[in-house]
Amino acid sequence: MKKNILIIGVFAGLLVLGSCKKVLDADPLSLISPEVVWSSKANAETFVFGTYDGIMGAYTCGLKGAEDTYTANIVGAYGGASSALPVFTETLTNRDDYGFNNWGSVRRCNVIIKNVTESAGISDPDKKALVAEAKFLRAMSYFNIARKTGRIVWIDKVLTENDDLKLPSTANPTESYNYIIKDLEDAVADLPTTKVAGRTNKYVAAAFLTEVCLQALAYKNYPAAPNVASNDPLLDKIITNAQLVINSGYALETDYEGMFNETKNTSNEIIFAIYRKAINTSLSSTPMQHQLPNIKPETITQFGGSPLFNKPVPFEVWPENFPTQNFTDDYLTVDKADPSKVVPWNQTSQYLNAIDETVNVIAPFAKSGFPDDKTAKLNNDIVVKMGRIKPGSTETMLTLTNENRDARWKASIISDNSTFYGELFRTSLKGNSGRFLGTINGGGYETSLSNMYWRKGLYTNITPSFLNSVNTDYHWIGMRLGRVYLNLAEAYLLKGDVANAVLNLNKTRTTHGKLPASMAGTTADAWKDYKIERRVELAEENDRYFSLLRWGRFGGSANDGLASNGTIRELTEPIRVMDLSKDGKSFSIVTGPFNNQYNNRKFDPSRRYLFPIDQDQIDNNTKFGPQNPGW
Repeated sequence: MKKNILIIGVFAGLLVLGSCKKVLDADPLSLISPEVVWSSKANAETFVFGTYDGIMGAYTCGLKGAEDTYTANIVGAYGGASSALPVFTETLTNRDDYGFNNWGSVRRCNVIIKNVTESAGISDPDKKALVAEAKFLRAMSYFNIARKTGRIVWIDKVLTENDDLKLPSTANPTESYNYIIKDLEDAVADLPTTKVAGRTNKYVAAAFLTEVCLQALAYKNYPAAPNVASNDPLLDKIITNAQLVINSGYALETDYEGMFNETKNTSNEIIFAIYRKAINTSLSSTPMQHQLPNIKPETITQFGGSPLFNKPVPFEVWPENFPTQNFTDDYLTVDKADPSKVVPWNQTSQYLNAIDETVNVIAPFAKSGFPDDKTAKLNNDIVVKMGRIKPGSTETMLTLTNENRDARWKASIISDNSTFYGELFRTSLKGNSGRFLGTINGGGYETSLSNMYWRKGLYTNITPSFLNSVNTDYHWIGMRLGRVYLNLAEAYLLKGDVANAVLNLNKTRTTHGKLPASMAGTTADAWKDYKIERRVELAEENDRYFSLLRWGRFGGSANDGLASNGTIRELTEPIRVMDLSKDGKSFSIVTGPFNNQYNNRKFDPSRRYLFPIDQDQIDNNTKFGPQNPGW
């Protein structure tokens, strides 16, 4: 059984690393001396707990989607879109900062290692565990930098004013990853097995090590191709550590949605998460602030929409992050005519038999009197596909997009005719929460740009309504068993062991997706199924962007048959959105800028496999150079 740890605050003075008595020995009362902090395990742990926040948040999607916003998974608005725009339009420069300076976090880790080691009041076994915990945190701080800029400034001691502070960066990503892997291996060796929610242990370190090794493999020989051999020792590290975690008592959760809300927030699948309590957490400081609409009744009625929500304004937030059609097409559907066949919803026999794609369903948009059987488009939209249910068919767009579909679809996405929080969402035209109600037409406060909202990560016990100032518990998942199974599957793919790769990707596909097992028998088919599985399984868990870069580096079947260091299709394709008619029988799929140039997506493979090191840092210390290629 997992223990839980709640940290409401951290001693304000714990950042004080050393002091001398001055001015009548009158220290500020808010400070606690280092002698007290490091005098016992309990006091030292307070400093350790305060180190997690600044480091482990990088392994969640944060408030607005983190690096997932660079991918085709998300169409964003406002700040979320503004942050992503320079990346996916290739307008960023070497003066942009992608976190190269993590030295404050690293110093905290080194302070722990030094002072715990020197403490007279902490027992040797406790010293061993606390040092291992600090090494885990140091490794995770550096991993977040390495996967972005490749090179880091490795510091493994507490620097003083007498040290040479003009330190060099590592020579290449491999050197960076060697340091990180060594720290994590030390952590795996010396951390306890006790499972405490929100804190590392032997298995947390092993789980993250599997992913670090995958990235290390991809960036070998950078910028040349990595040329991964099937007997590479890093592959064996992934397999060994994944098996350690799998055999440690964690188990896949059957309630996928519950893992990401309050009902299963300490599920035995969760290996590491960040937990917050309502006493010091408002809805506005959680992703929920950016995932739901904010629509007044008069907005719905002035557009001829229906139904009204049961509560006049059940959601009073600031939505910025919406799932795209590009992404949701990967929630596969079982073919009704051949249940062994699992394909995208619009490739099933039921779709092909029911839909007429030759009919024009587009009508000029009007606020009132718009027909129930038509869809519309905005001036900058480009229609990709449209269709309507054939006369006499018993299918509707609701049945085609919901029946026999991957179970994670309903657990992760709010779409047309979804019910959430006791409210019926109609995201069709003339509905109550679709994109045509938004400010793009002078209408409502805020609606989805994609006619969909994230359900994943929404708590269901918010009261009295989803108001930004309401206090709530919340948790962000950084690592879980499903992810470890997928890391293991990728290691087997790189070894050329298709059977074991498929065996492991099927763990989440069948348990969480409730889909028939993949029967892929070739490397190409296994990679295809694996990439789809990882996409839907780890949506909104800050995985997709870094996985796409990794697969682009591997090349071949990992990246649509392209050679290593090629372009990445998913990072260049225009965002797609599906509109539905009110009667549920017509649809159109469009691309468009959606206010933020989302149909102008670029990826320059000569430089974008790593972000730049902030040139201002290099100008200040030439030992941080040279700049990454292409920047």
